[in-house]
Amino acid sequence: MFSVTRIISGLVMVTAIIIIALIDVYWVNLVVFGVLLYLAFDEAKRLFNLPNASFIPALLAFLLGSYYEKALLYGLLLVILVVGYLVYKKADNLKLSLIYLYPTLPILALWQVYLNEGMLGIFLLILVVVFCDSGAYFIGKMLGKTPFSQTSPNKTLEGVIGGVLCAVVAGGVFGAIAGGFWFWILLSFFIAILAVMGDLIESYFKRIAGVKDSGDLIPGHGGILDRIDAVIIASFAVVVFL
Repeated sequence: MFSVTRIISGLVMVTAIIIIALIDVYWVNLVVFGVLLYLAFDEAKRLFNLPNASFIPALLAFLLGSYYEKALLYGLLLVILVVGYLVYKKADNLKLSLIYLYPTLPILALWQVYLNEGMLGIFLLILVVVFCDSGAYFIGKMLGKTPFSQTSPNKTLEGVIGGVLCAVVAGGVFGAIAGGFWFWILLSFFIAILAVMGDLIESYFKRIAGVKDSGDLIPGHGGILDRIDAVIIASFAVVVFL
């Protein structure tokens, strides 16, 4: 059952996304993504038990990557530099680099989608992910019997397959209208596969941390990462194919 709080929070989020998409001003989007990165980074600090992790390197990668329109490449450079620094300092482990790998790098990949394809690219990515997630939920409820992964016990193989098929159908419809039918079939397939992986990755980190949600920022929905886990990982497919 969906609580009233969860429904209201969901409507507020959808409304905010629609308003930002309609305004579609670069500097507004830059600020929105910067705040998104900060909130996700802050949640990850608690999730990975890295209270002293600095947001400044992630912010610099975001700003420089935005200026040169190479956000994902600057994110990769950041990860390499952090790993190199930890190795230089002969750190006991490389755990600190994890927070710059996730969620920093995937959010920079999502921002790269905007830099490359504009708000339309973001919208289409979210649309395919929503079809995948919704299809997996409803088909899983109706037909799900086979457990999909111990990482996420509520997922079923039937639900995942159904979700991927729904995403592919949605992509195919768009491809039939806009052109490039088979291309959109292929792109939607990989978006769906990565969306499932994104959900599993977040579930894995939460299970290791022993928490139900990544945060409590959004009433009834948990944290920022709980809402965008699938989208930020699936964004890599759009960066690669478009």
